Amino acid sequence: MNWRQKLYSNIFVRNVLASFGGRSGYSLEPGGFVPYFQYRIGPYQNDLFLYFPKEPFALRYKNEIFNKLNEYTGYDIIRYLEFHFSPYDDKEDFLAFLHYELSERLKYSPKNARMVSAFEWVADKKAQLQIRQNSTLRSEIEKGVKEIVQEQSSASPEEIDKRIEGFSLLLQEKVNQILDEAESGIRELTGSFTTGNIKLNNRNHEDQLVQLFILLQQVRSPQGQARTEQLFKTFTATDIAAILHLHFEAFGGNKINTLQRTVGQQAARLKPNHPKIKRLTEALEDFFY
Repeated sequence: MNWRQKLYSNIFVRNVLASFGGRSGYSLEPGGFVPYFQYRIGPYQNDLFLYFPKEPFALRYKNEIFNKLNEYTGYDIIRYLEFHFSPYDDKEDFLAFLHYELSERLKYSPKNARMVSAFEWVADKKAQLQIRQNSTLRSEIEKGVKEIVQEQSSASPEEIDKRIEGFSLLLQEKVNQILDEAESGIRELTGSFTTGNIKLNNRNHEDQLVQLFILLQQVRSPQGQARTEQLFKTFTATDIAAILHLHFEAFGGNKINTLQRTVGQQAARLKPNHPKIKRLTEALEDFFY
């Protein structure tokens, strides 16, 4: 048992160290970490590898990743990240590691431009992976539909129905997986940035709040003007759902796709000729135009 193990075996000492910030879960033994970034043992070289005089312990290894990052600016930051990202097999694991490490450091150094650039690169890579997933799903759908069509001439109606039902269940599972991953990605991406925490005094007003955003979305210049235009060039139900999800406590626990359906339901309930709706629509037009 080494000195550190002896020290940490004493519960009183552990509590004291924890109270004064001197307790760490990282081992001082060499190795014991996942090598997300490629490294070499030897004298420092002016290239993209990490260099250590001897086998590093976990915390020293992690810190050197970001010390090295701070040597670069602009596109060289991207070259550095791509150099280590490309050979690593589990791309999602690499991005998750970098996301959480950057999130933690940005809390203490929010104006560190190099880490902000790296964080944006992580977000971009996650979006690219999502696009590839969507492309794979599209290929699977095309393949499944083609197989069903080809079997129509030889299979019975019951067999075709069973095949369609099985394919539908598989498709639904894939779609739900993508939606869950997208939802998780939104939470991760926004976790390091400031979001709102707006609270309604009366939860009975939640429906009217959604309807207000819908009416704002639909504002256009009054008829009779030389040129009729909408206030917003783009402002979709997804945008409304994202605003509600990120900035209003009452909607924060809902998934984006659930809120999209809520927006659609509230839009269907709006009665343009109702006196209150009509007055508010005219007031918004008058305010903007």
